[in-house]
Parts: sequence; structure tokens; C-alpha cells
Amino acid sequence: MVRKGKFWLLIPIYILLAFIFVYPAFAEIKIFEKEESAVVGQDQSQNQVESMLREQAKIAALEEAGTYISTLTVVKNYQLQKDEITALAAGIVSTKNVNWPILEPIDGGRHVRIRVKFRVDVDTSVLDRQIEAFMRDKGALKREEEAMKKVRELQTQLANLKSTEVKRLEELNAQAIALERERDRQRLFREEQALKAKGELSIAEADRLKKEQEMQDRISRTRAEQERAKRSEAAALATEQDRIKRAQLENEQRWNDLSRQAKLSQESWVAIDDSLSLKQASEEAKGLKAEIANLKNRLDYQYQANTANLQKAYAQQRALSGVRPPPEPAPKDAFESTAEYNNRLAAYERQVAAAKAAGGEAVEKLEKEEALKLAEAKVEYLGQQIRVLTAFVERLGALQARKFTLPEGGAMTVDLGAPDADNNRFPLALQYNSRSWSAWWNYDDRDRAKDFYRTRTHLKAEGLFQIEEGTALRPKLTAARVTHLATKETREFPLESPAAFREIVQFEKFKEDEAGAKASRKKAAKMLTLKEIAKDGRFIAYYDGTVLDTETNLMWAAKDNGQDINWSNTKRYCETYRGGGYADWRLPTQDELAGLYDRGKKNHDGYQVTELIGITACCPWASETRGSDAAYFIFSNGKRHWRYQSFNYRNRALPVRSGK
Repeated sequence: MVRKGKFWLLIPIYILLAFIFVYPAFAEIKIFEKEESAVVGQDQSQNQVESMLREQAKIAALEEAGTYISTLTVVKNYQLQKDEITALAAGIVSTKNVNWPILEPIDGGRHVRIRVKFRVDVDTSVLDRQIEAFMRDKGALKREEEAMKKVRELQTQLANLKSTEVKRLEELNAQAIALERERDRQRLFREEQALKAKGELSIAEADRLKKEQEMQDRISRTRAEQERAKRSEAAALATEQDRIKRAQLENEQRWNDLSRQAKLSQESWVAIDDSLSLKQASEEAKGLKAEIANLKNRLDYQYQANTANLQKAYAQQRALSGVRPPPEPAPKDAFESTAEYNNRLAAYERQVAAAKAAGGEAVEKLEKEEALKLAEAKVEYLGQQIRVLTAFVERLGALQARKFTLPEGGAMTVDLGAPDADNNRFPLALQYNSRSWSAWWNYDDRDRAKDFYRTRTHLKAEGLFQIEEGTALRPKLTAARVTHLATKETREFPLESPAAFREIVQFEKFKEDEAGAKASRKKAAKMLTLKEIAKDGRFIAYYDGTVLDTETNLMWAAKDNGQDINWSNTKRYCETYRGGGYADWRLPTQDELAGLYDRGKKNHDGYQVTELIGITACCPWASETRGSDAAYFIFSNGKRHWRYQSFNYRNRALPVRSGK
């Protein structure tokens, strides 16, 4: 009976020892790609949804990696003394986005679905350390399980929260992120300590862990700064009561969210150095191009949303600023004379006209304000494109500028020709895959050049390749590195240029568009501050000495130069004219001058044109020329004529520019 009891006591020990020695053979790092999606609720932010999707991807990866359940049973004298079941889950090494979050409008644009693909690295060797920790200190495993349990509880709460509980959702989200960062720091610390304890911590591995730790700390600091900025923006938005200012704050908050996400992506970049291979550079370039395309789509979507937001706010404001007529007059009183009643009706009509005029002015002012705000929104949109994409485009450019050798097929043939003594140089012939190039190897020291020429068979050439744009990214031979094996002298010879990445070319276009948008904004701001002094049909005169033709959208100087002038001086006068503070005045065409002619009107000098434009003589010059002649227009009879450019009798200079 005694031997039989001891046998039962030894069984669980044998099982545990077998597990300890067999399991490490199966330890490895497994990589899982999980795509998660969710619809953004009415009161949820995009960051909250992306954080929940990240946690869902981790859970799915852990479930697929497998969770080991070990049972420890102790039997003594045929009685069950102890029974423990311990869950040991594989550890997550890292989690990162495979692609930038993709926004998909659904339900006719009323809602947005977010799709994100995550790469989750799971280290099953963590089980070894968990088992060792369990054998040494069961309290450590218990604390780990409690932490995991707390994360699962937070995830459950995040998933079940209603959309109206936004504040609570943000608090739980921040706790989950902080807990995840703490677990990452603890994991890195445990790994480092375990390797040091075993004496296996190599310099390279220590450097990797250090860089990863620095990256985690950098990301943590950036996230903390961004959280503070987001809270400040939310507080400002909550206290703003003005409808238009609130719309602007909402737009700024969306732009800032995009900038913050781009900044987090940049924090994970590694240095571009000699350790980078062509394959790695190509893969990163593909990823960057995808990120830039996704960012561009999101910026476009955001700009459209911001524009619609502003237009809606101004439409509501115009509705509130409409015409408010006075109350209708009371019927004629029996004791009121007819003259008194008519005077009262006339006063009422004047009040109605004044109300309409005031309402029209208010609406017109709002329309000008809206034009300015929309112009500013476009400048902001283009500026955001440049600010957000600059780092990505610059990194893409740095990857394309990096030159690589191809050991499997980059060898070139090189021949050094007879010296060109007159110019102190050797002709160099390079060849690669039936293609040839010529170059010159210059020298200063004749004696050294003689030795160099005698040992020219020691020259070796290798091709240098750069990544080139195309239907698919491909390496292109762009330079040759020629080395003299005896003297170790090396020179590099450029051969061709790679086709630039499309994103780099488009980025330059963004800068041009921004300059044009700024000019439009300046014009819109000018129109808002312009004070009208008179109107004549389609013409509006402003206090700054300009007249706008609302039909053609041309802006004219309110008067000509006032004296005889030849054509060349007229051209100079118009191009240097600075009326109204504008610097883009020019000579008008004959057609543009003819557009001012009005047979039914006369200005103060008797010419058939609106009285708002002071033409003091019959014949302003036009911009067209043919040989020594130039065109002009006659405002006394509406005819077009030509005369010598040197002629000046009764000719005038009338500057014009494009309007708004």
C-alpha cells in the first residue's frame, strides 16, 4: 500500500517535468495579420474606434496562437489534496498597422466604416518564462493573469458602452492604452533581464532592445502630448457658442487629428543607413506610397466635409439675417384724415424698403464672408496636405536617393583608354547588359597616372541602383562605382536618372496650388473690405478707385491716365499701375474695351460708356499689335481701329485686371 501511494504522488511530478523539458522546443515567434472593421458611432472619435479594433486584433491573434492549459493534481493516500488549473497565454511582441486606416462612407455618406489591417507578432517562448516564473513565484503569474483580466474587462466595457457615454469611453480608452504601454515596458524589461541572466545578451540584441525601448518611449511621449492637445481642443469646442466659429473649430480639430496620426506613424520610422537592403527599401517605399494615397484621400474627404460644414453654417446664418418687414399698418381710423392715412402708408412703405435694403446688405456681407472663409478653407486644406505629407514625401525621396549594389547581378565591365594628355584625363568605357556609357577619369599627378595606366587591369566596376517609379517599383542602374583594387582609389560616375516617384511630382503641384489659393484668399479678403460708393447697372464703383463689371468679372481703373500717350508708354503705365492695392493690372484687349461701350449711356465727358468710368478722350489703346501698329477702340462711335504705336493724339491708357 505504501509503494502504491508513493507512485500516485510521483505521477504529477513526472508530468510536470516532461512538460518543462519538452515544451521549449516548440517556442517560436508567430506572425498574424488580422483585419478588423467597425462603424464610427455618432458620438465616437476615430481614434477610439481604431484603438478598439487594435485590441480585437490582439485577442484574435492570441486565440489563433493558442492558449495552453496546464493541470497540476496532487493525490495523497488516495485522497485529492490539490487541483490547480493555470492558463498560460502566448505573449504579444508588437502590434502595428499594416496599412493606414481606410474610411468607407456607408448609408449614403451618413456613417463611416473604418477598416484596419494589423500585424501582430506573438512570441510563444513567453510560455517558458511564464512557467519558470510560476515555478519560482506563483504570485507573479497571478498578477499577470489579473492584468490580462483587467484588460479583458476594459475591452468588454469599451465594446458595450453607448455612444452618448463619450467621456467615460475616452477615460477607459486612455486606461487601456496606458495599461498596454506598461505591459510592453514590462515585457521588454523581462526579456532583457532574462537574457542577461543567461549571459546571452549580445551587443546587437541589446541595441535592438534599446532602440525598441526608445521608440516605445518616444511614442508614449507623443501620445501623451496629443492627448493633452485633444483635451484642450475639446474644451474650446464645448464652450464656443457662435455657430460659424464652432464650425471652424470642428474643422481645425479634424485637421489636427490627421496630423497627430501622421506624427505617430513617423515615430516608428528607422534610420536609412547602410544596413538597409534594396528589398527593404522597396517594401518601405510601397508602404509609404500607400500611406500617402490614403492620407490624400482622407485629406480630400476632410476638405469636402469642412466645406459643407461652413456652407451649412452660413446658410443658417443667412436665414436668420433675412428681411424682417415692419408690422403692417392699421386700417384707416374714422377720425383720421385721408392725408394722414396716406402719410402713414408712405412711412410704412419707406420702412419696408429700408428693411429690405438692410437685409440685402446683411446677406451680401455674409456671402462675401462665406467666400473668404471658403478661400481660407482651401488654403488650409492645401497647407495641411503639405504639412502632413512633407515628412512622408521627404522619406520617399531619401529612399529613392539611396544607391544600392546588386551582388547577384551588378557587375560591370570597365576599360581605361589611352591618356588624353592635353586635358589630363583617361577615357573610361563602361558596359552593363549590352548597354554602354562613356566617362572621363581625371588626374593631376603625371607619375601616378603612369602607374595607374600600367595597372589598369586592376580596375573593377559595379553598378549602383536606385528605386524607380513604374507600373511596379523596380531598380534602375543610375551610376557606376569604379575602384582600383591596388590603390583603393574609388570614383563614382553618374549614368542615368531614375523616374521620380509620382508622389514627389504631385507634391510640387500642391505647392503651386497653394500659391494660387493664397492669391484667391487675398482677393476675397479685399472684396470683403471694399466699400461700394455707387452702382450703375452691372457696374459697381468702390472707394479705392476701381470699378467692377459684374457681368464679365473684370475690374477697371475708375479713370484713364488723363493725357495723350503712345502705345509703349501705355503698356508700361498699365503694368506698373497699383490702383486699389493690386499689382496685376494690364492693357485691355479690343474685345474687353468694346464690352464697355454702351450706345444708350454717356459718361461725364460725353463718351458712350458707364459714368462710373472716366474716359477723357475717345481712344484708349488695346493690347493687340501687328508690326509697328497697335489696336485701339473709339468710344464716340463704337468702332475698332489701328494706328502707329508711336502715335498718341487722343489716345489714353485704361488699366484692367481680372476681378475677384
